[in-house]
Amino acid sequence: MNLKELLDDHQTGMSQFQDDYFVTTRAGGTLYGQYKQALRELYKRFRGLRELICNYERLEIDIDELKETIENSTGFKKRRAEVDYKEKTLLIEESLRVVKDTKREFTRFYQQASYLKEKIGDLTNEKRHQLDVDMWEFKIKEMAVIDWITVGRLRNSTFEFLHALPKDVKTRIATELTDQTKLIEWYDNKEEHHIPSNLPQIPYPLELLLLEEKDKED
Repeated sequence: MNLKELLDDHQTGMSQFQDDYFVTTRAGGTLYGQYKQALRELYKRFRGLRELICNYERLEIDIDELKETIENSTGFKKRRAEVDYKEKTLLIEESLRVVKDTKREFTRFYQQASYLKEKIGDLTNEKRHQLDVDMWEFKIKEMAVIDWITVGRLRNSTFEFLHALPKDVKTRIATELTDQTKLIEWYDNKEEHHIPSNLPQIPYPLELLLLEEKDKED
């Protein structure tokens, strides 16, 4: 079996299934929580791609400089340049692979964020605050469910989160947290928010198209 064929099957990042379910859905809970998580992941990949693209371009410059050094030097300097040239040439494939996989993840989180933004709509300060309250109420109730199922009691950390809430929110959910049966029933029957697998394709921002031709050549 050809080594390149095998390595082509290797993904350096996560799969779309992981992106959708074990990152955004799992971390979000509410639609707003999913939106916040998708934005975190999108921003992380956006920053990563900027750095990866610049690193790739620096690598190309290094290779060109080493070519010139090899052509215009002798002895140990030439031999060292030849080794460095070989190393950096081999790094090109790895660099392109990471860029390709990061672009794939960037695209998926971009799709997720766009889809969730349509569901949530415009965010005023008041709306953002209420959605944040709802998200944290969900998360603390979820923490309590996990506590009851795994250790049979509420953990200290769950009580600490509960008592950090505003008084009206704390009062509203305090009884629910201590009623094991009711809480687990709520969790089992809660509204599910799943990311559709067939989200519309979204074009890359212009600044992230710099390596498009390189990817096609690879």
